[in-house]
Amino acid sequence: MFSLSCVTYVKYVPDPERDIDLWIRNFEQQISLSYDYEMSVGSVRVRAAGDCVIGEGEVLEGKWERDGAAQIFEYVGLGDIEYARRGTEWEKSSRGEQSDVFTQIKRILTFDKFEYTGFDKGFWYRFMANVPFLAPERRKEMVGLIKISSKNFLPEFIWTGLPDSSVYWTSRILEYNTRKRIRPPVREYHVYDVVLSAQSVDDEYKRLRKRLDLIDVEHRLNLTSQGVQLRLPIQYRLEDVEKMLRPGGLVVYSVALEGKYASRVGYLKDDMHKLVLLGDTVLTERDISDAVIKYDQRSAAYISVKLRRRVDMPSTVAFQVDSVLIATAALDTTQKLNRIEIYPEMQYHDMKILRSYIMQPLGVVKIKPAGGEPR
Repeated sequence: MFSLSCVTYVKYVPDPERDIDLWIRNFEQQISLSYDYEMSVGSVRVRAAGDCVIGEGEVLEGKWERDGAAQIFEYVGLGDIEYARRGTEWEKSSRGEQSDVFTQIKRILTFDKFEYTGFDKGFWYRFMANVPFLAPERRKEMVGLIKISSKNFLPEFIWTGLPDSSVYWTSRILEYNTRKRIRPPVREYHVYDVVLSAQSVDDEYKRLRKRLDLIDVEHRLNLTSQGVQLRLPIQYRLEDVEKMLRPGGLVVYSVALEGKYASRVGYLKDDMHKLVLLGDTVLTERDISDAVIKYDQRSAAYISVKLRRRVDMPSTVAFQVDSVLIATAALDTTQKLNRIEIYPEMQYHDMKILRSYIMQPLGVVKIKPAGGEPR
């Protein structure tokens, strides 16, 4: 859900009984993290450490030990692709969970009730752990502990396993949101032909370049006599490119409280059960001068959108981005607003794409692998 308001600064006072679900949701919205983890199952012990750019990839290395034997491993995971070091070479395959520790952590934290146990240099909780792979026949006995930082309200320590610690998985999350790039050990690329619909190819080419720069994706864009060619790292599939290059655009509507005041109807996130009565258009992307992704005191990500001028706003609005009605929000109408704060519940990578839709709309484009049929 999105919220919209003028900028106000109110000190956040955490409520550990109430806010834990919010803190767990915010975990997935971070840019990046570093971690180490340890797993012990029978005679097998695994220790590893890695870096993760959420929604993009991970790099990690560690040691696998069993009955005195040891093996070093190193993985790079990007999108659906995994690279595993084999001596001096890298072996490419479909990505597995060994190179996707972030997904393992998310699954462990997918639980409907966390029991607050107290404060000790952080907020501690007990929960029933979702880790059947550790001991499938005893999965109902699994328990978990999690520590939430009192500084950023994000997980910093997780332990799950059997109560006697005969089987366990534990992780420390060492830092969040430092600048990281996960690069493949082997440089491979896809090349796509982009068919522009605009009459002015030069102008649309500039808009296309700005859209990709806003998303901050590594790319090479060339304008040729045959059209536009786009080169991207191999982990970006055709459907990823189509998502990046959707038309975008923002429309903010007033919301009517009664049908007689509505000029049209919409469905929230295209759900036919969530009817929204829409009134007049109050803002579009032309009213936007800038948009920046930020984090509030709770570590929740939001898009701070600066308007070109202060405007009066209705009490309730609905947001349409890329032709999809994505949220409604109640507003403070006591003053004119020059900034809106949008809180989408999505990963940071997807939020960058959403921001690019707002900042740089495009015409309709068709995309095809170089030499293939357009889609």
